[in-house]
Amino acid sequence: MILIRTALIIGILTSILYADNPMASLELIDTDYGSGALTLTEMLTYKAITLTAPESLPARYRLDRPMKDGTQIVMEIKNNWILSDPEFRRDFSFLLTRVDKQAYFDSPSGFFRIHYDTTGGHAVYQPGTDVDPHDGVPDYVNRTAEYFDLAWHIECDSLGYDTPPFDGARGGGQDLYDVYMHRFSGAYGVTFPELSSNQRPGRNNDYCSYIYVDPTYSGFGYNDRTLPMKVTSAHEFFHASQFAYNVNAGAWYMENCATWMEDILWDDINDNYAYLGYFLNNPNKAISFTNGGFEYGAFLWPMFLYESWGHDFIRISWEYTINYPALTALERTCEDNATFLEEQYTVYSLWNYLTNVRSDGNHYEEGSNYIPAWTMRTHTSYPVENLSSTRRADALGCNYIMFRNNGQEGNLQITFDGLDNQIWYVQVIKAVSNSSHVYDFIDLNFRNEGEYAVEDFGQYEWVALAADLIQGSLGDYDYSAYILQTGIGSESAELPQEPILRGNYPNPFNPETMISVYSPSEQKAQLTVYDIMGRKSVERSIDLSAGENNIPLRIDGSDDGRDSGGVYFYRISWGGYEFNGKMLYLK
Repeated sequence: MILIRTALIIGILTSILYADNPMASLELIDTDYGSGALTLTEMLTYKAITLTAPESLPARYRLDRPMKDGTQIVMEIKNNWILSDPEFRRDFSFLLTRVDKQAYFDSPSGFFRIHYDTTGGHAVYQPGTDVDPHDGVPDYVNRTAEYFDLAWHIECDSLGYDTPPFDGARGGGQDLYDVYMHRFSGAYGVTFPELSSNQRPGRNNDYCSYIYVDPTYSGFGYNDRTLPMKVTSAHEFFHASQFAYNVNAGAWYMENCATWMEDILWDDINDNYAYLGYFLNNPNKAISFTNGGFEYGAFLWPMFLYESWGHDFIRISWEYTINYPALTALERTCEDNATFLEEQYTVYSLWNYLTNVRSDGNHYEEGSNYIPAWTMRTHTSYPVENLSSTRRADALGCNYIMFRNNGQEGNLQITFDGLDNQIWYVQVIKAVSNSSHVYDFIDLNFRNEGEYAVEDFGQYEWVALAADLIQGSLGDYDYSAYILQTGIGSESAELPQEPILRGNYPNPFNPETMISVYSPSEQKAQLTVYDIMGRKSVERSIDLSAGENNIPLRIDGSDDGRDSGGVYFYRISWGGYEFNGKMLYLK
């Protein structure tokens, strides 16, 4: 155990520097590994200890609650096994080996074999209680078998997910799925991918597996020990089903969906609420982010897809993971439903802001019970001048900014300027009250510049921006807001005397968008569209009228003869003026 002691000494030293860190987690282990402070073996050691003996971790690396699931730790150890030091493989080989138990019980359905102890450090809860039924098996084992039978019936028989591949006679019994009631004090449960399966030809990454669940759930905060067993059976068995599709589909989506599945089977328990803070307090992180907490709180992603599109959407996305990673599988599923992933993300980010006191009953069914999403800044006085993000967003991440009305009269003028090499979509939420909202967006030009007037700001309790980064990394921007008194500006101003390009909407789009321009007079204009390689894909003449003009553009083969997603550039020229814009066609 020399390796473990060395790793613990390193952790003790670093914990002195980070004693005030509010979220000691797997993210910090990964951060230290990425910076070179930990070797690969030290990183794996800490993660193994997180699973098996979290109380012995340095303060820096301790979780503030049990992990929802230890599956990803086991998979990471398995994938890096040959690269780790011999001492690590010696000390932690038990993590990849099935345990032996004193007894077993086959579930009523005949699908599961439940392995358990009645004495010793892994004895089941109330091992001497045998009344319901009186069959020589502890009642807690009977209940565990029933919950796993229900998970199989709902997830596979009713919802149509694939059953786990058979493991032959491993664990005893022929083709029974093995569940071991064995304590890993750092996690509710673990699903262990064991061996590649050839049960379904054409699948390259489907694995048979087995499950560990805690035998007592002592210290998990429940007086009724059946409750954590219920949600864990739903969660871990869905991992077993996921492994039937692709064991490497993506840790983030595996955990999103397994935690969501708890709510589908056991709607009233809401153990997953305990992890919402990891997600809703970090909306700037990408949907694919993982840190040992975020991915569980982000069960809202499949919840949003389910409440918007139904169960089949999630199931079909898992069918696509047979050949694609999770993000691509979701893109394909969106295409099947005449939408695209980025569009769904923008709607999702809107839903996430309308939780808790901001819930209006039109979004998440249980949204009023969720914690409120983190707001980057809340403004109550104006002007607000040239502020930037305090937490830069990842692609498919966002910031929320709120402008409260404290009796100000007039229009609220908001400007937004995102980095030029990124693609932003900025939504405007206007709250007539906390439970009644009006929605709009800021029309951004090709340089991600735009402005928006909230007319009669006094009629709203607050106005919020949801600044979604669609494409790019570490998204940053500047924004300003000021009060424009009513009567100054729009009604008395003269019409512009020069042409104006207002941009295109929607952007991103699929396959249609509208380019908006203002012309002071009737004109003949020329529209040219280029793809990212500089190839001309559209060229046509446009008749502009005096005033506002909306030019329809469709990129699906009818205009450009091709059907290729990606970034496009357009140029409109008339009356001696030339304007350029950028747009994203999401296929």
